[in-house]
Amino acid sequence: MKRTKLPVAEPIPVEAFRAATSAVPRSTTRPLAGGKRARIIRQYIVAILATGLWLFPIFWIALTSFKSQPDAFSRVPLFIFRPTIDNYVSLFSQQPFGQYLVNSAKLAGCTTIIAILVGSVAAYPLARLQFRGRNNLLFWILSLRMLPSIAVVVPFYLLLYELHLLDTLLGLLIAYLSFSLPFAIWMLTGFFEDIPHELDDAAFIDGCDHLAVLFRIHIPIVRPGIAVVAIFTFVFAWNEFLMALMLTEMNMKTVPVGLVSLVQPDNLPWGQLAAGSIISLIPMLVVVFVLQRHIVRGMTLGAMKY
Repeated sequence: MKRTKLPVAEPIPVEAFRAATSAVPRSTTRPLAGGKRARIIRQYIVAILATGLWLFPIFWIALTSFKSQPDAFSRVPLFIFRPTIDNYVSLFSQQPFGQYLVNSAKLAGCTTIIAILVGSVAAYPLARLQFRGRNNLLFWILSLRMLPSIAVVVPFYLLLYELHLLDTLLGLLIAYLSFSLPFAIWMLTGFFEDIPHELDDAAFIDGCDHLAVLFRIHIPIVRPGIAVVAIFTFVFAWNEFLMALMLTEMNMKTVPVGLVSLVQPDNLPWGQLAAGSIISLIPMLVVVFVLQRHIVRGMTLGAMKY
């Protein structure tokens, strides 16, 4: 049988290749069309207006904190005035506001740490082990978070009164954890469920027990989720008002209760209230900024499988 030879392509001259490639545009980026550019500008304007509308109350509170009493009560809103720091000075010199800050910091910090530790240990078996009544137990834990504070504050008052724990850090911790711990367990259970079971099997082959798997594998993986739970738990504990109002007297007053106590029947110190509100925002902003790099990943941690 006679073989046919395939035609061999002739080499392209170097000059022709350079001429062909030089005719191709180096950048394919096209300028935005007029309609698309206008739409983007409108979106930026709407975003700026929405952000300004959201930030204006905080801006106005900050301005009020530097106003004197006559300026704060002026019928015409004053944007130009002689600023003063007397409100901040009197807040700490005439009121025990520093003690309120210390109480809130200790209470919110301890609540967050205990909720994360206990919640992690409780969420691990709920997420990784299968046993009878697991779903019912998860629903019961979530239902504890559904109770309004007003429904349980009186039972807590009677219980802490019998235990001589009213107006103490331990008593308030018990009350705060009754709401923070179910939230932490429920959230962390969802984060632990998304971890592949193959990692557990590999760790068990290497000789790890469940406690080692939790602290060496699971917690490092779900660190962004833990950061999100910590932020929400801290903010809830810092801003909680009703429990702190009913279960404290003098020693363990928190910042929200301290701000309300500034209001008297014959005096409404807007300047001091505004100064205290601005100061109370600082710890929450610090916590959020410290953990902000974990927020987005923690929010989307349960959105997809690994």
